[in-house]
Amino acid sequence: MDQGLVLSLIQNAALLLAIVLVYDAFPRTQKRSLANLWRVGSGCLIAVITIAIMLMPWQYSDGIFLDSRTIILSICGLFFGGIPTLVAVVLSSLYRLNEGGIAVWSGVGTIVTSGLIGYLWGKYRKGDIEDIRIIELLAFGFLTNSVALLWGLTMPTEMAVDLLKQITIPLLLIFPITTVLLGLLLSRRIEIEREQKLKLQDHLLFKSHFHSGNMAIAITDVDHQWIKVNPNLCQMLKYTEEELLGFSWEELIPADDFHLYQHYFTQMVEGEVDEFELDVALIAKDESIVYTHMTVACQRVQSKVALIITGLLNRTSQKEAEKDRAASQEQLGLVLGSSALGFWDWDIPSDVIERNEHSAALLGCDLDTLNRTPELWVNSIHPEDRVAVINSIQAHLNGETKQHKIEYRIRNQAAETLWILDSGKVMSRDQSGCPIRMCGIHTDITERKRVEESLKLAASVYNNSCEAMSVQDEQGFIININSAFTDITGYSEAEVKHQNIRILQCSRNNRGAYEQMNLALEEEGRWQGEIWLRRKSGEEFVVWLTLNALFDAEAQSQLRVALFSDITEKKQAEQIIWKQANYDPLTGLPNRRMLLDYLNAEILKSDTRELHFALMFLDLDYFKEVNDTLGHDMGDMLLTETAKRLKGCIRETDVVARLGGDEFTIVLSGITDIKGVDKVAKHILTRIAEPYNLGEETAYISGSIGITLYPDDASIIEGLLKHADQAMYAAKDEGRNRFHYFTPSMQRYAKYRMRLIQDLRQAIANQEFELYYQPIVCLQGEQGLKAEALIRWRHPKRGLVSPIEFIAVAEETGLIIEIGNWVFQQAARQSALWRDRFGVEVQISINKSPVQFRDEGESFESWVSLLKTLNLTNNNICIEITEGLLLDGNSAISSKLKQYRDSGIQISLDDFGTGYSSLAYLKKFEIDFLKIDQSFTRNLDSNSDDFTLCEAIIVMAHKLGMKVIAEGVETDYQRKVLAGAGCDYGQGYLFSRPVPVEKFEQAYLEPDNTLIERA
Repeated sequence: MDQGLVLSLIQNAALLLAIVLVYDAFPRTQKRSLANLWRVGSGCLIAVITIAIMLMPWQYSDGIFLDSRTIILSICGLFFGGIPTLVAVVLSSLYRLNEGGIAVWSGVGTIVTSGLIGYLWGKYRKGDIEDIRIIELLAFGFLTNSVALLWGLTMPTEMAVDLLKQITIPLLLIFPITTVLLGLLLSRRIEIEREQKLKLQDHLLFKSHFHSGNMAIAITDVDHQWIKVNPNLCQMLKYTEEELLGFSWEELIPADDFHLYQHYFTQMVEGEVDEFELDVALIAKDESIVYTHMTVACQRVQSKVALIITGLLNRTSQKEAEKDRAASQEQLGLVLGSSALGFWDWDIPSDVIERNEHSAALLGCDLDTLNRTPELWVNSIHPEDRVAVINSIQAHLNGETKQHKIEYRIRNQAAETLWILDSGKVMSRDQSGCPIRMCGIHTDITERKRVEESLKLAASVYNNSCEAMSVQDEQGFIININSAFTDITGYSEAEVKHQNIRILQCSRNNRGAYEQMNLALEEEGRWQGEIWLRRKSGEEFVVWLTLNALFDAEAQSQLRVALFSDITEKKQAEQIIWKQANYDPLTGLPNRRMLLDYLNAEILKSDTRELHFALMFLDLDYFKEVNDTLGHDMGDMLLTETAKRLKGCIRETDVVARLGGDEFTIVLSGITDIKGVDKVAKHILTRIAEPYNLGEETAYISGSIGITLYPDDASIIEGLLKHADQAMYAAKDEGRNRFHYFTPSMQRYAKYRMRLIQDLRQAIANQEFELYYQPIVCLQGEQGLKAEALIRWRHPKRGLVSPIEFIAVAEETGLIIEIGNWVFQQAARQSALWRDRFGVEVQISINKSPVQFRDEGESFESWVSLLKTLNLTNNNICIEITEGLLLDGNSAISSKLKQYRDSGIQISLDDFGTGYSSLAYLKKFEIDFLKIDQSFTRNLDSNSDDFTLCEAIIVMAHKLGMKVIAEGVETDYQRKVLAGAGCDYGQGYLFSRPVPVEKFEQAYLEPDNTLIERA
């Protein structure tokens, strides 16, 4: 590091501080006389200092100088503002341009950026500049000089690098510290100026109060000798200033008061207190007594009292007023004591309130407690009234009102709420007009308020009631009405006054209603009920009317009071609600609730007259297809049209109702001949089957009707509805578009079916099922054996139940899902057991219902998992399906069948030939086996056409890569014919009936059986 560089930098910094000290010695007044001139002058002075610093630089080479100009210009921007900084930057830049050299623009840039950074930092920083901290100044100096170093990069690269190596460290060590010192010096200078301003303000404020305030002031020393007094004190004591300066406090204060003054004064001198207040009397020049309130404070120098400042307020007039009040208070107490008035007397300067006995009685406490604790009365004022009371008193004290008068509530000690009329007035003021005494009285107006509130409430109820009210004489002439009467009837008070109430009468009421009304008024003095009236506009409306008769002491009717309210909308709303509750919103037909009420009434009528009626239950066939294909809007149109057609098929005395969805009921009353019911049912079916024009679409449906008769089939509503529903399902089972009467056998079947479902659920829970196995034998001499698993139900009471009885019910109720899962698990485990026990692979076929495919859920995954666990993935299980499943056309079926085959499960098509027998689905789906229905194999002996069909099926199946299983093989002839035709497998009684697992093992799996060889 160059020692010359360091010495030069230190010399610059020292010179800078010396120049600032010289600058700080300039008079302040010159810098404040003319603000703009002072700013320009300051800028010029700073420019001179900057140029002086630039005259003593460290020179690197010709035209390259280094000095502390960055410090003075950045500090100028930070502390002096824009104009001085601009002037200093411009003059310094001109001087640097005049010096010239290779680094002239680097120097000018350093000057400009230093001033700009200082100005922006001072403008946008937060807080007062005199409170700036060392860390902020250090960061500011580091930033400014770092930017100045960067200007060195504008010179040639090699020269700039060499220069920065020499000056960076010394400059960043010395200049930021110098910036901190200079900044602290200037901030301290500004802080001193601020303190001087505050002292000057305090001095001016004291001087103003001393000469022109309304307080008498005296300045004394610790020996009570007076140093200075103001004119107010001279005026108060009637001495001149020269005369007073020759006195001491001891000479002007009576002995008793001076001892008290001396006590507090001693405490202040000893440092126990800095100020004190007390009331003292002073002796004026004319020997009169001046009563004052004295405030004494001291000024200390090095903890010792140097001066004492005493302020005095003249309270002579107040003292005289207190004496006058004391004299008159006794007289006033005698007057108020004999009246029911509470009295209060408020000494405003001392804030003391005295009240009389009646005030204490109102509050419910003793007088001493009330006068000792004046806030008791204020606290008793109701919170909602308290602010108004205070504002009323304050307004009177300010001279805004002639009298304080207000009504408010108080809550006394007994928790009672009383109304008080409080009135008062300022009784005396001091010389400056300020109130010093105020008196008033309290009056208990609680009873008056209660009467007013009662009258106001009655008037409010009368005028604001939503019910129309009118007062009439005994002839019905209107005396008075309220506003609701006008709102409801349209008549103003002027229009109806002295008019008879009959102007509101309506023709809808019969004469008997008015006679009943007058009779009730004469006998009971009251009548109420619904009645129709007519408005001024002629509109009729219904009201709920209450009439009351007012009698005099001799029980002679004097007045009538009528109250009524318009309930027209309410009645309409009730009608709408009743209709919504009892009628279908789409078709307008009675709903289930209305139907039940009607059936109940019809049963009572039929029992009374010994008549019969018929109940029809109609369900629309194929309505779901219309809804699904054409949309619900079209479905709603069809239902609406159906309702119209049904109403057109019955008499006016009959009823059509919609139960919901596409279900309707028809009640035919007064039935004498069953043929009439048949005729109506046929007519309904004919009308329902006619085309429905639904916009641009045409729909065709039919109906299925169930009919039950009362009382022949049932004597209660539930039984009739249930029987009609059963008969309707019987009509659907017979092919739809027909009607069916209820028969007792339907009820028996329904009960049987319900019991069967209950037993099935119990059977699933108790594992009451068994699997029987019927062999499927190879007809072509190959060694191989298959078996079909057939479920049997071992009922605890009925014994063995055939699947024909319960499979259909299980499919309808969804129980087939659980049953099918159980069959699969049992069959799979049995196949694995036979393999492990006898070493024979027996493929077991199980039947799978279409319902299982539709609601399979997670069954498939569990089946595949079980097969993998048992190692049965080599076609050990075969699923038998029906043609109807394939004809559904659902792509999901094809996907599921493929998943079965991929998992090692083969597919067999059962009962082939009895359905559509379409070749299309045989090509589409991958089928492993075709099972020829036993209706073809049973007649092979006598019918050559069956043989031809069987042979054709076998050839077709083989061409498609499928094997054939013939069902119902019962004779050896059938076996030989089928084997000759190429049939692969046979199944039937010729080989075995379905047998339990033990018999199947004995016959086919144990080593000494011969049946397989026979096949």
